[in-house]
Amino acid sequence: MTAGTGGPHSTWSSPLAAALQRFLEGKRAAGYRYRAEAQALGILDRFLSETLSPTDPVITSDIVRAFVARRGAESETTRVHRLTLIREVCRFLALDDPRTFVPPARFLGIQRRTRVPRVLSIDEGRRFLDACDTLDRHRSSPRRDLVLRTLLVLLYLTGLRAGEALRLTLADVDLETAVLRIRDTKFGKSRLVPLAADVAARLAHCRDTFTDELGERTPGEPFFPAPSGQPYSLSALRDAFHAVLAAAGIPRWQGGRPLRLHDLRHSFAVLRLTLWYRQQAPLGSLLPALATYLGHVGIASSQRYLQLTEDVVADLTYRYATRFGHLLTDGGPR
Repeated sequence: MTAGTGGPHSTWSSPLAAALQRFLEGKRAAGYRYRAEAQALGILDRFLSETLSPTDPVITSDIVRAFVARRGAESETTRVHRLTLIREVCRFLALDDPRTFVPPARFLGIQRRTRVPRVLSIDEGRRFLDACDTLDRHRSSPRRDLVLRTLLVLLYLTGLRAGEALRLTLADVDLETAVLRIRDTKFGKSRLVPLAADVAARLAHCRDTFTDELGERTPGEPFFPAPSGQPYSLSALRDAFHAVLAAAGIPRWQGGRPLRLHDLRHSFAVLRLTLWYRQQAPLGSLLPALATYLGHVGIASSQRYLQLTEDVVADLTYRYATRFGHLLTDGGPR
């Protein structure tokens, strides 16, 4: 039993393989992409092949407990993902077999930890952009540095998700109007993303360089092609991100928090809000515009970016010291 189009390529062989296939098809019919989850279902299938009874395949609490048990030094988030997946599967299976154990959302105390994104300050952002232009040329792929540095600049100055940028085709990038068409997004929505003139100019340089070397390409080809002709991998982009951080003197860990590639998206959003704040623009009324630009399903996801950054704190301190400083004394706390 194969997982179907877009799923894992290995064969599913557990006693519940057919049910797992129906579960996957149902999720996709409901509009979920279920790409990473399809791969995780393959892992679950292999686990069930070793643990289920072939004559009476019922998922019990012991089986769930074994599946979500911590493996080595893995993070709690990884265990949350496994628990979420098997919980969804068990809810589906229980419709046909009520004996199926459906674990509660916080089974064994496993729960998602709220992660506070780490964002680049404005000064770090400037250093990051400068360092992108120093990315070393790769000996086996002379244009690798051009592609990866353009991608990193695009992520920081537009807030695109990494996967959205990597999947861009020539047809998706309209440089005459300076607009990107983002298709097949996290929530299955498409959107248009306007570009600043300097970002559009970088994309034009990247496109023209490849046109000069490879000739005219078809609209469906990747805008950022690897030597294979396929899009660059996420791991290659992440490696370039780490190299640029090192060149910019920006620590990957600070205050116990790592700086991840996805944090460029958070950094863009906070930067945009910081600039609006400095312009004394009405942040509340501009949040829907930011949510649309970022491809959020609602403004709740964008509201978390209203957290105070170091840049906003400095502005607040200066603004209120200027207005009310004459009311303050050096008398100490009262």
